[in-house]
Amino acid sequence: MAQATATAVDRPSGPASEPHGGAGQAPAAPGTGHTFRTDINGLRAIAVLAVVVYHAGIAIPGGFTGVDVFYVISGYLISSLLLREVDRSESVDLVEFWTRRMRRLVPALALVVTVTLVACLLILSPLVWGRLAWHGASAMLFVSNVLFPYQGQDYFSDSVTPSPYLHTWSLGIEEQFYIFWPLLILVAVAVARRTRVPARRALQILFAGTFVVSLATSVWLTATVPDWAFYILPTRAWEFAGAALVATLPWGRLAERSRLRPALLRALLGTAGFVLLALSFAFVHETDPFPGTVALLPVGGALLVLAAGSVSAPGTWVDRVLDLPVLQRLGDVSYSWYLWHWPFVVLTVAAVQDDAIWIKVLASLAALGAAFATYRWVENPIRFSGALRSWRRTAAMTLVIGLAVGGITAGTRAATGAVLEQEPYASAVATRAEPASYGCTGTTETTSGTEVCLLGDVTATTTVLLLGDSHTMHWIPAFDAAATDAGLRLAVRWRHGCPAAEVKVEQPADRGPCGDFQAESVHVVDDLRPDAVVVSQAHIYGDRMQHADGSRMTEDEARDTWERANDALFAHLTAVSPSVVAVKDNPRLDVDPLECLTRPWSGLGDCGMPRADAEHSNGDLPAISAGVWEKYGVATWDGVWSQTCDTQTCRVGDVSHPVYRDFHHLSAEYVLTQVRSVEKMLQTAVRGTSPGNTR
Repeated sequence: MAQATATAVDRPSGPASEPHGGAGQAPAAPGTGHTFRTDINGLRAIAVLAVVVYHAGIAIPGGFTGVDVFYVISGYLISSLLLREVDRSESVDLVEFWTRRMRRLVPALALVVTVTLVACLLILSPLVWGRLAWHGASAMLFVSNVLFPYQGQDYFSDSVTPSPYLHTWSLGIEEQFYIFWPLLILVAVAVARRTRVPARRALQILFAGTFVVSLATSVWLTATVPDWAFYILPTRAWEFAGAALVATLPWGRLAERSRLRPALLRALLGTAGFVLLALSFAFVHETDPFPGTVALLPVGGALLVLAAGSVSAPGTWVDRVLDLPVLQRLGDVSYSWYLWHWPFVVLTVAAVQDDAIWIKVLASLAALGAAFATYRWVENPIRFSGALRSWRRTAAMTLVIGLAVGGITAGTRAATGAVLEQEPYASAVATRAEPASYGCTGTTETTSGTEVCLLGDVTATTTVLLLGDSHTMHWIPAFDAAATDAGLRLAVRWRHGCPAAEVKVEQPADRGPCGDFQAESVHVVDDLRPDAVVVSQAHIYGDRMQHADGSRMTEDEARDTWERANDALFAHLTAVSPSVVAVKDNPRLDVDPLECLTRPWSGLGDCGMPRADAEHSNGDLPAISAGVWEKYGVATWDGVWSQTCDTQTCRVGDVSHPVYRDFHHLSAEYVLTQVRSVEKMLQTAVRGTSPGNTR
């Protein structure tokens, strides 16, 4: 992201010089021969502020698009640098180019990766040490943008403890751009030389072609595999290429042809760019299909601001804003602040078990202090070190740093294995390893050809259908035992991440859509004609529901869709079966209970959840479902709230007897304590009366 700062037009380590060469410019580092543009430095500050404010939870929904602004800045500065070299020598010194990138990026990144890993060992559970060591190593290798979608980590997921390295995905894209971009430019220059086409023209064709192909790829993959589309270079390359194209344009001649005074053109471009950026930060939402065409808003805004700064004219109000001293200082440390802010936020929230906005703001400000220190004592001394001008010395430095960090991460993974063999961690590992599904005692095939799992007393003539998603699955041990004791045949129909109600929800690519499962479930009900139906489905889908085209729904759309789908489901169930029961869904915890219970030291706060927070943990969907149940006279059963929650707190148990195996699935040990309650509910249900344990 902020690797955009890694160019020859970086601010020198000493005091800023007086502006010259037009508004918004100042001398660069000695010996570079290029000018430092304060408008770009101010734009860096705006970009990093947007990202940091977004991660602090302050209400700018599109703050994450600040990363796209950084991509534009990088594309512009790096391409300008390479264009000047091509104009001068008709070639690119790849070794020198990549050496500069290493001096600029690796030292600060290595520091953050190492310090973050040590902090993780002190604050987080050994259950996650090994995984986070991998994340740190992938960040150092600039491939975390591939690892995270491979592991199914959604950037926008409000998972209980996100990886403190999650933000390094953007560095992966940037470094991959640095590897491939100069190679493409060399190829284009070679083709131009062979075909006697001017090198600039060939490069403009390359940049324009990359823009079109990559944007088309981005639109396609955003609609088909949005997780991968968000993280990978092919769907982001157009952002760099668009900036490169702007860098090739003769803005002096364009200003003349526009018949507008240069000052007016500069003002119009800059104002339009600011407006687009403001719209992007204010109105782009994480539910939008991104990047796709939505990313044109922040990218277009950044391109216009850069174009404005390329028009030779007196400064405008935009330049005066971007030249503000506070923005200039933030622009200087934008790379380090980006590196530090996310680990500070994640680990502070994990340490105090509270994600209040004020806590995240304080963490972000503390990260800013670390950023200034890193800039002063790590970034600049190494970047401008005369001793490291040789590519061999830079390569040696990079190798030593890489080996050191690699040794730390490898050692962490090795130590983690030994720690997890000891109690209480071994018990937690065993709980977490509970099967993702349970076997069947028998099966039956419906007339529609669907095979249905049978449990309980499979020879019984009274049938109960248990229907839902993984919140059906985690109850199976208790329902199996209860149905066996009660002499009932239990038919089970469930699928991970697919509610019984027919709504489209975001799914990992390896699972496929839920539509077929949901439609077949209706046929199963029609064919089995069960004596009772028990529906147990999660209510965590509020931010995962999608339109038919795969775009995420807004909160209002999700609420309306959930109500309509559940209304249709329970209308059908109550028409087919004489008894329908809905299981009241358990809370969605704001911590992973096993990770919380196995933290290195116990003084980090309670692992339980305040009752008031628990009742709102699944958003509005439980209340909507309750309204539908009441409408159709559906009985409800509670196997969690009355057992684990008092008026103040919802408990999670302890490591030896956990209630949950993750932040929203119940442990097998806990559900087996509810067999008698389940049996009573099933017996009451098949008699056609309301279960005794209702709420």
